[in-house]
Amino acid sequence: QYSPEIIAVARPHHLVYTDEKVQLDASKSWTKTDKIVGYEWTFCDGTKAKGKTVKRVYEQAGEYSEIVKVTDSAGNFAYDFAVVYVIDRKHPERVPLAIHANYYPTFGLRANDEVVFKVRSFGTQHGEEVWDFGDGSATVKVRSDGNANQHDPEGYALTRHRYGKAGDYIVTVRRRDEHGYEAVGHLHVRIN
Repeated sequence: QYSPEIIAVARPHHLVYTDEKVQLDASKSWTKTDKIVGYEWTFCDGTKAKGKTVKRVYEQAGEYSEIVKVTDSAGNFAYDFAVVYVIDRKHPERVPLAIHANYYPTFGLRANDEVVFKVRSFGTQHGEEVWDFGDGSATVKVRSDGNANQHDPEGYALTRHRYGKAGDYIVTVRRRDEHGYEAVGHLHVRIN
């Protein structure tokens, strides 16, 4: 049924204070081939790095989703996202917002199929979520309930998107709270 050639693993999630060093680790990634030959990181601030592990320091509180692309010797690749939740050392009482995103269907997508994206932020009712679908289309703004009622089945904000051509797309969704902290989430969508 589901038999991937390669799996990128950038776990566990991290909880740190601002200005504290954290090591992001993709060394638990797996491939059916003899070896992984590349680890490429793309960070929320736009910088890039290579290697199984990388060290970062975050000066701003928020939730970060750092992208790692893992490639094996056969040219197969996969993505995962290292989540780093950063607390402001000077204001630990200001808990940053968090974000959860998903989409469906997740397998067998073809060009022009409708993809449903859902998002919910936690810890703030301020602001709105902004989707970037990674294909050059215009961003889309939605507004989840900010987990005002944690059992609300309608708490997630929903939007739909269609990709015009096959490819691998990194989707970004973000929301900013009343303190200026930002939560960023990523998804990898493969269109065949």
